[in-house]
Amino acid sequence: MSVLEKISNQKMMLIALLLLAIYPISILAARLEIWHFRNSFLLFIVAALLGFGVLVISILKMSKIGGNSAGIDEKEPARYLVISVAATLLPLMLLGSNVYKAQQYPFIHDISTDLVTPPEFIAAQQDRNESDHSVAYDGEELALIQQKSYPDISALIVKADALQVFNTSKALLMDSGWGILAAQNQQMPFTLEAVSTSALFAFKDDVVIRIQPLKDSVQVDMRSMSRQGKSDLGVNAKRINKFLASLQARL
Repeated sequence: MSVLEKISNQKMMLIALLLLAIYPISILAARLEIWHFRNSFLLFIVAALLGFGVLVISILKMSKIGGNSAGIDEKEPARYLVISVAATLLPLMLLGSNVYKAQQYPFIHDISTDLVTPPEFIAAQQDRNESDHSVAYDGEELALIQQKSYPDISALIVKADALQVFNTSKALLMDSGWGILAAQNQQMPFTLEAVSTSALFAFKDDVVIRIQPLKDSVQVDMRSMSRQGKSDLGVNAKRINKFLASLQARL
């Protein structure tokens, strides 16, 4: 008796649904800090490998039914196999899409509008765990990668009062739903620090905004850095561009 004959269509469906349930459970466990998010990623890989096996077997069983081959119980509803294919193919497609997407971005997680003297994280350093990245800037090597990958990232220059820029920036941070870690407007440069939390895994990215007057205008620099992970999938660069564009529109 072959493998195709040993496992019923209904069992294939139950296995597929069980593997599918691993994904949301792993995400929830990481969000609740039951375990490290790397454990969730490991479960993702295991579920994906097993899911691929279930997918292949389900497709083979469907082809046997279609070919009216002997030895395959056609009395079992074929919809079980359809559910098995859907339950395993969907997460595999999503994971594959994310892997492909990751290859389109550089493996950096720290973006700044100022590559020579980037704004410093002070409050964020106190808020980080030992397993998080250091807030220290990686220097020229990182700057070169950013310039090549995100040449459009630059400081915002506006003709406005520094305090007005500070207050507008703070309001914009709050409107974005980011948690403000520090707000300093007693001495130049003014600074704001905040943390953005992702919806899925609750990954945290730190943001620092530096506001300093020029001769007849104000320069706003911004730095956005992920606490974990090698690549940010372009999130930090997009965050900076979106925030500065919104800030300019409000001033």
